Amino acid sequence: MSWMKPQYIRKFQIFKRLLNKEDPVIVEIGAHFGEDSVRFSETFSKAVIHCFEPDPRCIKIFKKHVKSERIVLNELALSDIDGQGMFFQSYQEQNEVKVPNKYDWISTEDYDKEKLNASGASSLKKGYKHAVKNSVEVKTKRYDTWYKESGIKIVDLVWIDVQGAEKEVIDGMGSAIKNIKFIWTEYGETFYDGAMTRSQTINLLESLNFKLIPELSSRDDNGDLLFYNRGLIIK
Repeated sequence: MSWMKPQYIRKFQIFKRLLNKEDPVIVEIGAHFGEDSVRFSETFSKAVIHCFEPDPRCIKIFKKHVKSERIVLNELALSDIDGQGMFFQSYQEQNEVKVPNKYDWISTEDYDKEKLNASGASSLKKGYKHAVKNSVEVKTKRYDTWYKESGIKIVDLVWIDVQGAEKEVIDGMGSAIKNIKFIWTEYGETFYDGAMTRSQTINLLESLNFKLIPELSSRDDNGDLLFYNRGLIIK
């Protein structure tokens, strides 16, 4: 079964044209259930996807359904410190348990038992209205620490989906950011503590020698932005 729903085809075809190779190294920060990891593996026949996900509920689903040897799961959160952090899980109760169409490969039983509804809004940052009362402690690591340990030279794409914790992820890249070709990141979820606006995100990454690709980026108060590394990509 393919997880490439019709609404995602255009986005992943953009990445296919942009990276222009079948074997990119992709880092997915905030992998959730692994749905985008699988879409990347379907888009690129030889890609290796390094995923980071700290939520125990999502990790359980990820391990149950994602079987590709080209998808490597790291059970932790990337941030700006090597250590531990509090992770604020989210959950929204439903009167009748329904699995959204985009997750139709998850059983209703698992979706209910693991309390997965609205789990994608979980974060290292406080602020989401459906965060559960008790947070959980998770392992955190800086990107530059992971990069040094990995032995990888160039990362083709970093995908950041961390619900308001984008600045900490980028700060944790340190000098290793110079070895990333493209960064795709969400922005503007300002109900999370310390989340960056569109302009703050652009200013931060441009100060680190990245350039926005306007035609492939959102213009609203929240959305997605795509950047290229001016030191590695000639435009």
